[in-house]
Amino acid sequence: MNSFRTTYPATSLPPVWLRFFGYLSADGLTYLLGFAIYGWLIRTLADSQYGQLTIATSIYQVLMMVGALGLDLIGPRLIAEAGGDPIRVVQRGQRIRLSVSLGICGPASAVLALIYWHRGQADVACVIIAGFTMVLARAVDVSYLAVALGMPGALARTRTLGLGLYLAILVVCKPLIVQMVWIVPVLNAMGITIGRVQLLRVLRRRARAAAPSMPVRTLDIAWQGAKAGSGQLLLLAYQTLDVILLARYVPAESVGQYAMVSRLYLFGTAVLTCLLSTFLPELVAVASDCELLAKRFKGFVLASACLGMVGAAVFWTVGPLACEFLGHRHLTVARQVTPFYALLFLVMALCNPFLSLLPSLHKGSAYVGGIAGAAGLLTCIDVVLVPRLGPIGAALGQLIVTSFLAVFGATVYQYHVRGLNRIRALTPAQSYRS
Repeated sequence: MNSFRTTYPATSLPPVWLRFFGYLSADGLTYLLGFAIYGWLIRTLADSQYGQLTIATSIYQVLMMVGALGLDLIGPRLIAEAGGDPIRVVQRGQRIRLSVSLGICGPASAVLALIYWHRGQADVACVIIAGFTMVLARAVDVSYLAVALGMPGALARTRTLGLGLYLAILVVCKPLIVQMVWIVPVLNAMGITIGRVQLLRVLRRRARAAAPSMPVRTLDIAWQGAKAGSGQLLLLAYQTLDVILLARYVPAESVGQYAMVSRLYLFGTAVLTCLLSTFLPELVAVASDCELLAKRFKGFVLASACLGMVGAAVFWTVGPLACEFLGHRHLTVARQVTPFYALLFLVMALCNPFLSLLPSLHKGSAYVGGIAGAAGLLTCIDVVLVPRLGPIGAALGQLIVTSFLAVFGATVYQYHVRGLNRIRALTPAQSYRS
């Protein structure tokens, strides 16, 4: 059993509620500036240019997830386990991310750009190549260090700085952007990289070295990160790609309404990610202490359940109105599937504590295996339900599969806790007490 040690005492962290609203404000500012940038690009670019940018963005966003290597999930645990200077762990993570970006994402970008070039879509190919700068910018992201240190304020300020610079540069360079749409992701990468470098400077001053506890090999980081990153990629895929099957059986208008509700749900799950970031440092610090882990984890589950009930009620009542406000018309399909997605949000709120903690408990294989099994199960369910029930069948499939993931995550977590109890029974005294 691996030994978990906390690099930073739990008493040095701000209160839970303050950290949660800090992360919430960081994400809120990010989405607010993102919507402003989105609106500006729509008004500035021609329809064909915005279409080219959308196609390329959907490609390099996937490559960004591949290059991130799941360190957002396992980074706080790696810092706690390694001890010593946390900046060294972060620098090693950046080198690994950069290697993956150059060795995997770079060639993939080149191949995809060549495919679009041979199809006669040279503009899309140029944006894909330029989008590789966003993959490189992701390699220097150190948000997980801010989570480990419990510093959401610094995260919010530097994200706002990066996106604010990006928006300002877009406005200044408007004549250039209209002529060369490929420069948009390059400017985006410039802005957010400046914000991330500033974040690292702030965190470097805050970080305090602890006694080294357990060396973490580069290969182990890469392997564990690959498992966590694969799980995140599969989770995003099964949450978003059901519209492809749905499009074969219902009109495009119904697919569009279903997609609006689905995207609104994904927007809401960002709140659950903020809650995970709030509790993760304290949970990682006691991951080998069955008593403290169970106590702190119960608080996490209770907070997530309360948030899920509030979010489900809000989604059920306000969701259809929000979709109709955005669509400027009555949306029958959106009203039909919104109750199912409200229940889905509640189930995901119950699932999130168990599932998202697995990589931090050295259960990365179970994490990616469970999500892969859920993706396969969803495929089978959708094949049966979507042809018969349309959008409602797709929403039911998401609800069933997420319930399966909740049960799966809870089972693996209980297995981990029972293992800690067995070790405790065989050991006269625990090696660590928070």
